[in-house]
Amino acid sequence: MTAMGVVNKISRAVRRWKELKKEPLHLEFIVTDYCNLNCRGCTHYSPLARKEFVAIDELKRDMAHLGAVCGSEVEDVYLIGGETLLYPQLDEAMDALRGSFPSQRLYVFTNGLILGRMDDGFWESARRNKAIIAITRYPVKFDYDAVESLCAQEGVEVRVFGDRRQADTFFRFALDPEGRQNKYVSHFKCYNRGCVSVVDGYVYPCSISACIKHLNRTGETKFEHRRGDRIAVGDVRSAAQIKRLRDHAVPFCSYCKNPPKTVAYGLSKREISEWVDKK
Repeated sequence: MTAMGVVNKISRAVRRWKELKKEPLHLEFIVTDYCNLNCRGCTHYSPLARKEFVAIDELKRDMAHLGAVCGSEVEDVYLIGGETLLYPQLDEAMDALRGSFPSQRLYVFTNGLILGRMDDGFWESARRNKAIIAITRYPVKFDYDAVESLCAQEGVEVRVFGDRRQADTFFRFALDPEGRQNKYVSHFKCYNRGCVSVVDGYVYPCSISACIKHLNRTGETKFEHRRGDRIAVGDVRSAAQIKRLRDHAVPFCSYCKNPPKTVAYGLSKREISEWVDKK
């Protein structure tokens, strides 16, 4: 590469970095990683997750604190899984999230498979809180058009956040168990950048870090959180803290191999090799 080529490459990288720092802040409140699908390589490790749910009191406490200290600088808030609709107190969670973030766009993420079985309380809460149902379409035998029509009939806004039935829409996010990756390169190329996740009383820069406990529970991995990888919700005093966490490489980034590889959709066999490269 010529000297001019190097200069141009650096200039593009600097511009991209500045653009990324200007991105609006989004907060994803994880209510469960348990799911009714079994997707290979899921970034929430749902095939490995137990059937467990975040305590509603803990969820309310985190929402209330973050809403109070940085709500005015947050653009969107998400309830997310796993499969979010499996959360047994979802109506109450929507009320709490809207109460803490009264003017933000509120999204409920789902694969849509059980939307047709949700009760009147769910739809009433969705309307009351102006929730947007964010559907990801998966390559499974299911009538997605029908559930989108159902949302319209119920007077609830619906958006397709991703159509993963299309080719090249699934990725393998490989982890290096030795943590030998350049954390700055991994962060700059991060596909999950901006997916700020709130769970278990902490704020994480991405779901891979936030949900790593499910992988570690297998006993085959020991991915660690080190100082700077996350912020305790109670320690958050401003949106600037969360943006710094989002916008800068953290120690956990040294586990991530980037860019991810495009793979075909498939069912998980719950093998560690779906997520981890051999030493």
